Amino acid sequence: MPTVCVKTLGCRLNQAETARIKAGFVQAGYRLAAKDEPADVCVIHTCTVTAAARAESARLARSARRRRPDACVILAGCAAEVEPAALRAETGADVVAGQADKFRLPELLGGTGPAPAGPAAVPLFETTRAWLKAQDGCDFRCAYCIVPAARGPARSRPAAELVAEAEQLTERGHRELVVTGANLGCYADGSTGLVDLLARLEAVTGLARLRISSIEVSTVERDVISYMETSGKLCRFLHLPLQTGSDRLLAAMGRRYTRAEYRALVRFAADRLPGAGIGTDLVTGLPGEDEAAFQDTVRLVEELPFSNLHVFPYSPRPGTRAAALPDRPAREIARERAARLTELGRRKRAAFARRFQGRAVEVLVERVDSDGCGAGWTREYLPARVSGEGRAPGQVVEGLVRAVKEIRLCVEPAQLSTSNIEH
Repeated sequence: MPTVCVKTLGCRLNQAETARIKAGFVQAGYRLAAKDEPADVCVIHTCTVTAAARAESARLARSARRRRPDACVILAGCAAEVEPAALRAETGADVVAGQADKFRLPELLGGTGPAPAGPAAVPLFETTRAWLKAQDGCDFRCAYCIVPAARGPARSRPAAELVAEAEQLTERGHRELVVTGANLGCYADGSTGLVDLLARLEAVTGLARLRISSIEVSTVERDVISYMETSGKLCRFLHLPLQTGSDRLLAAMGRRYTRAEYRALVRFAADRLPGAGIGTDLVTGLPGEDEAAFQDTVRLVEELPFSNLHVFPYSPRPGTRAAALPDRPAREIARERAARLTELGRRKRAAFARRFQGRAVEVLVERVDSDGCGAGWTREYLPARVSGEGRAPGQVVEGLVRAVKEIRLCVEPAQLSTSNIEH
């Protein structure tokens, strides 16, 4: 039985698709290689959102070739879609498969024939939570973003298909599902929008929690917030990409909101969802970002109740409008600004965690450490350790926060009524 390993870079959507790629290989008669086991086939599921991610994709392919010269090395996904010839030349990969071909790799390798008729294999996750791909592609075409070129136009999976997959994943023991997409707020299956889909998923028997990945401002974010307010299963965490706090740069990058509109949205979320986690994406070094524009970002981040910042320096992507724009800050300046925002984010995340001292929380245990404590995440997307015996992955434990160590909550299980838990 041939063996295969898949290494994944990038977003949660890539993670969801990796699970489908693995399931396809298993369905075709392959065995997933154990950790550090040499594999006959090595798939690098690439990312190209930043130059660093694209470079790491190529590095992993070269490394796989050196470690196992006789293995079949495959580059698949976003970078392979955008730059197939360049990647093949740089890495010597045996196969470079774009978005459509990455789901039929066993067939492309030969010897297995086309994929079996009937339903596709259920995505294969080796984690407690699973990712549910609801949507792909994006039509927004922000000036700095390569996603439309890498993933194509926006399109959505049928709601009935997603509910069926959620039922199958739950039957396999996944207690939390993360609904994800390239532009999730644009999900539409006829008259069924994202909130309708969430309501249908919430009715899946045995599912403990739902979580959503990032949602673009100017889509259905307020409807999602209103639904989250009364939901029993949807986790209270929102990731609302900001990118920059400068109105001038927001307009230049083609973002669909102003600084004031973004501020009002976060305030709306904080008012409707007290104690919820709110995360955002920030890019430093965009073309035209002077110190005044950067300070606009700093002041807005300081003002708003963020619990998580994802910060990275801008890197021009081939074919995007921003790549040709002038006045891009030096790389060193972009990195220094990113470091300053990252430190600000660390302080805000620690302050957010401290607010849970003495409060009741719910933790989904994802692993059990050597000391017997369970480790997992709260609904608000804070890491937690749960004391006591009998912990096991997949348990949902209610307890009180007895201590906070940096951003990690130390939770003691308790007999709590549902009303004590802030959902």
